[in-house]
Amino acid sequence: MKRFLMLMLFAAIAFSANKPGQSQIGGKTWFRMNLESCDGETEAMGFEVARGYFTFSHQFSSAISGKFNIDIYSSDKSTDASGAGLKIKAAYLEYSEILPDAKIQAGIIKNYFGTIYDWKYITIQKAPEDLNGVIASADAGVALTGYIPSGFGEYQLGIYNGEGYKKYLDNIDKNPAFVANVRFIPFTGLTLGGSVHYSQFEFATDTLGNTENRKDMKVAGVLRGAYGPVELWGEYLMREKDEAQSSGLMVMPVVTLGRRFQLLGRYDIWDPDTDTDDDGHSLMVLGINYFLTKNGKGTQLQFNWQRNTPEMADSEPTDNLCLQLRWEFKSNPF
Repeated sequence: MKRFLMLMLFAAIAFSANKPGQSQIGGKTWFRMNLESCDGETEAMGFEVARGYFTFSHQFSSAISGKFNIDIYSSDKSTDASGAGLKIKAAYLEYSEILPDAKIQAGIIKNYFGTIYDWKYITIQKAPEDLNGVIASADAGVALTGYIPSGFGEYQLGIYNGEGYKKYLDNIDKNPAFVANVRFIPFTGLTLGGSVHYSQFEFATDTLGNTENRKDMKVAGVLRGAYGPVELWGEYLMREKDEAQSSGLMVMPVVTLGRRFQLLGRYDIWDPDTDTDDDGHSLMVLGINYFLTKNGKGTQLQFNWQRNTPEMADSEPTDNLCLQLRWEFKSNPF
């Protein structure tokens, strides 16, 4: 692994030396301690490196740039005997002169849907659509993203594989996914938005293997408000796959105290099948974020208490205490 990282670093420097413009390297690491319990009994406890990113970006010209981001992870689910592996989290070229105040991205890019594409992990837990398996945070595709004139918001239009960045080759359905996202800022401090993700999937209709395409529609509504030190996030999620419907809601208030502290709360509800009783759950999070540097960048300590409560009768809630140390860096352009 060390040899691989050194080769990546030298390749990045050599690559940038032969191209006009500037390059930049960066990294991100999340070191985490988890204590999970149910009904007063400890279910799991331990340390883990939950995320390790290595990023290289290059500015070819004023209009063209590229980014490559690998996710280095350790997991007991890995097929590698070492328990470690690599994933490409981002790999795209960006061109910014296609339309005024707009750019086009091609490669493995963000999924411009709901809160997932601008989720900053104020809580240690993932965004609702990622947490509940509605949509992946990134996917292979092409997207046009731009700004609404006079600072009134932004928009995105994209076409993706639809299966997320972890799947490829035979795991990719032949039907693409189409995404539209818009955010309006009617006045400073308030953002309203909505997203649509539409695709089709092959559904077996008989024992002979005959199939037909059926719809998979995902919709998100987003609200973000800020006044002084208080910020409020809200999101509504709905998914209709064939004739089954899922829905959920998130509310997350955040209070920033000075330059170093954030107090936060979060409440989610998720129902994977609205026609089935007692199959959903609720999620409650209380947390503190402490920035180890005064500018709030680079290093951060997070503490979260989380309770996941199933709707099913006689099911006990699961509690999780999580302490996470985050550090990240970006080099000066070279």
